Amino acid sequence: MKPFVFIADLFLEDYSGGAERTTQALIDSCDGEVIKIRSNNLTSDHIEQFKDCQWIVCNFANLSPGNKLEICKNVNYSIVEYDYKFCKHRSLDLHRRLEGSECNCMDRPESKINLAFYGLATKIWFMSITQKNIFLQYVRTVKEESISVLSSVFSAGDLRFIDSLKDNLKDDTYLVVKSNSWLKNFEECVKHAQDNNLKYEAVQNLPYHELLIKLSTSKGLVCLPSGADTCPRLVIEAKMLGCKLVLNELVQHKDEEWFDTSRSCREHMNSRREEFWNFYE
Repeated sequence: MKPFVFIADLFLEDYSGGAERTTQALIDSCDGEVIKIRSNNLTSDHIEQFKDCQWIVCNFANLSPGNKLEICKNVNYSIVEYDYKFCKHRSLDLHRRLEGSECNCMDRPESKINLAFYGLATKIWFMSITQKNIFLQYVRTVKEESISVLSSVFSAGDLRFIDSLKDNLKDDTYLVVKSNSWLKNFEECVKHAQDNNLKYEAVQNLPYHELLIKLSTSKGLVCLPSGADTCPRLVIEAKMLGCKLVLNELVQHKDEEWFDTSRSCREHMNSRREEFWNFYE
């Protein structure tokens, strides 16, 4: 069996983000050998060496146009799309905020390679239905028959750890996670808690499993992103741990059927690894 080649800007050992945790969960659940290459380290030699393998391209903001073109021409590849990389800001909301206009990135000559890159992918995995629909609207080369909604993916070990915490006694505190990212909108989350007389605690830079433990003993979570957040992992974790959720419409998966209850959320998360790898059997 030929190895699978995973391309990403960063892997979990580089940065402990939601996208990187999903990528790692996919890698960990692969039955075969995995080759990991950071996108800024990819060379033509890699493409030639592994051209007969199946490639999984995750975040690729650091992938050069030349390498994208070589991949299009020589490789059977899929894309796991975590945000909106057809936009130079990776966000339609940030584009609007910074440039004062709707995103027109796909109309620019330099975006032709991205049109090809999305259009020639064997499969594109999206994080939410809303994200998928926005891609269909903006990227004319994306084909309905070659796309699926995957959502975030959890390792079996992380799901077992969450299961071990779900019956913890909860206090009356809502959690607000402090982040320097404009998307996470920390100040607005704090303001909402204060305006609504919610007892809250702000946390920052907790190790992953400590954050899960903290969530498991908290009444709820306030998550009010300032731009489209395709499938925020923290919100899914809070749901599986029985927290009350204060969300806005920019949490893009929040109205999907699987997210209705803690149980349905947990069952859906358990199915994601198999859903992904069944495609490649």
